[in-house]
Amino acid sequence: MTIKSDIEEAIAVHGAWKATFRNFLSGKVELDLSSVGRADACKLGIWLNDGGRRKLSPENYAKACEMHDRFHQVAGEIVHNIKQKNFEAARQSLASGGDFDRASHAVCAFLRKLTLHDNHKPATPTHDAAATPEATTQATEKRD
Repeated sequence: MTIKSDIEEAIAVHGAWKATFRNFLSGKVELDLSSVGRADACKLGIWLNDGGRRKLSPENYAKACEMHDRFHQVAGEIVHNIKQKNFEAARQSLASGGDFDRASHAVCAFLRKLTLHDNHKPATPTHDAAATPEATTQATEKRD
């Protein structure tokens, strides 16, 4: 899979969170705070810890993880507020421009930007002694 398809698939799954929270708020589904608040438990988190770590530059990987962690922190707060029957706080976070909306848009926009600008992690230099300039010079001198 390409980085673009990996990220787009993860973003689509993340996009379903808002509907899930609305269903939780209306009592149609049950959510567990311990799983919702964990950034490593969702599809995007799993991808970040595997494909993202391999495919993104260290700087972009760290930024994506930071933003994704923030998203799950806000998601956990929504579940907590609903369980505490603080429905207004949950609704405010889910509203356009609310904490959830901002965190969700931020992580998705950043990841989409990466699909355009960060297709490959910089190659790490190999430490093959035979490939060093000194080794090449030594090999040439031995042949002479």
